[in-house]
Amino acid sequence: MSQHRNAGRTPRMSARQYMTTAFGGAAMLGVGVLLASSPGAPAPTTAAVELASTDLPLPLGPQEPWWLFDSANPLIGSAASPTTNALAAASRDVGTSKLRPIIGPGGWLIGDGLDAPADCTGDACNGGNGGLFGGSGGDGANGGDGGNGGWFFGDGGNGGNGLNAVYDQAGTRISAATDGGDGGNAGRLSGRGGNGGNGGNDDGEPLASTTTDSVGGNGGNGGNAASGLFGLFGGGQAGNGGKGGFATSAGEGTATGGNGGDGGSTPNGPSGNGGDGGNARAVFATSGGNGGNGGSTGSGSAGNGGNGGNGGFADSFESDATGGSGGNGGSATKGAGGQGGLGGEATVINSGPGTATAGNGGSGGNSGGKADNDGGLGGDGGSATLQGGNATGNAKAGHGGNGGNGSGNGNGGNGGKGGPAGVASTSSSGNATGGNGGNGGNKAGTGTPGTGGAGGTGTAKGTGTATNGTKGTDGT
Repeated sequence: MSQHRNAGRTPRMSARQYMTTAFGGAAMLGVGVLLASSPGAPAPTTAAVELASTDLPLPLGPQEPWWLFDSANPLIGSAASPTTNALAAASRDVGTSKLRPIIGPGGWLIGDGLDAPADCTGDACNGGNGGLFGGSGGDGANGGDGGNGGWFFGDGGNGGNGLNAVYDQAGTRISAATDGGDGGNAGRLSGRGGNGGNGGNDDGEPLASTTTDSVGGNGGNGGNAASGLFGLFGGGQAGNGGKGGFATSAGEGTATGGNGGDGGSTPNGPSGNGGDGGNARAVFATSGGNGGNGGSTGSGSAGNGGNGGNGGFADSFESDATGGSGGNGGSATKGAGGQGGLGGEATVINSGPGTATAGNGGSGGNSGGKADNDGGLGGDGGSATLQGGNATGNAKAGHGGNGGNGSGNGNGGNGGKGGPAGVASTSSSGNATGGNGGNGGNKAGTGTPGTGGAGGTGTAKGTGTATNGTKGTDGT
């Protein structure tokens, strides 16, 4: 089971809390005046028109502030860039969009972005961005992305969970499962990244009549923590990737679990963990989702790779089953590398030619800097099993992931163990091949090299061949 699942909804600091440590009002006002004008926009001008009865100048037209409108093309937030297209979109929305308040919820100057409504569709499912000076992004809904924090400060909003697949009573799929939304990025100076949303599920199990392939939605990526400005400030916790959705099919369709989202990155602090891949279960071929990769960090602890969906756990009753691979641990420029995720299990039940192929473990991340930091551990490979009475397929376990390299006088990470493989029936002719162990990471300075992972065992109780996996090479 995963040791680093997402913590769910991320508590966000409000704009009011951030303001207790924000910049002085005079400095903020001065920057606000600069940012309030469209880049490259000419200064307001007037044309002198001589009238018969007066000499008053006639304005050419209103100068609409591009940052006042909350349209489908939001222009506020750390990722906002007022391009020509964005400005044109804002111009189109003049007179039809709701004006944003200056301060408060949804405020364009200081304020938290609004959460997307539960009954949203399309772009309305994205969370609102924080205000120009600061404020946290709103949460997405129904697969929408989380809003970005304000330009100076604010947390990123959480991505919305994807929608589940919908079937009618006849077993016809009306709508497919959707991906989870990405977490929003934090403001430039302070704030954490939002978590990615979980992928939607595709549960066709109650519908034995369906021939549609079931596919789980992918998890959203975690948002990045504050990037800093001119090498100053920045850092904090990055967002975790969302879990992939599961997929089941009791009919003639296949099942494929969704992939986990990648963890977000940060220049200083812990980066995000990758999300677990989704499980899959069906009568025919199944594939578990791959785990997401851990995020990277400049200084701090790198994120762990997501497990291949409980290893991308895959059950098939008559055909092939393939477990998902574990995600790789993130690397650190100055800090410890993250652990690799576990490879997914694979099981084929009943007789037949189906082959069970388990997922490989993810590699551990490399450490960095002058401090004594150990390399990340490699993830273990998944197990593969044939349970059928007269099964003629094979069981192939997953390989262990390689350990990461240490830094300073740090140790190399140990390689992951190869998974075990087994053929359970004495009447089966299937072969069982254990997974190979991952290689150990290299030490740094006076540290200890990582140990190569043990090879997995192969057990065939029938007439097939059993082969053990090989041990991984030790680091140097």
